[in-house]
Amino acid sequence: SAMKFTSLTSVIISATAMAGVVVASSLVDPTGLPCKGTVGCSTLTGFNNGHDFGYFCTNGMMTTWSACTGKSKCHVTTGRNFVCR
Repeated sequence: SAMKFTSLTSVIISATAMAGVVVASSLVDPTGLPCKGTVGCSTLTGFNNGHDFGYFCTNGMMTTWSACTGKSKCHVTTGRNFVCR
């Protein structure tokens, strides 16, 4: 009886831990993440299928962003802006 309880507890803890990994890797909005400068391009695991996105940074946090349609598509331009090519 004690053995069954321990096994069930382990299964519940393992399932909970796996659910946390799924949530953490499925980012849907990078707004509020830390950043440097005023504009940039990046990729994040689990976001935008691994494709680039451009963002604007205010007070060290991403404030607005735009998803690009591929890898190496985002480029910072002059005038503190970015473009997805």
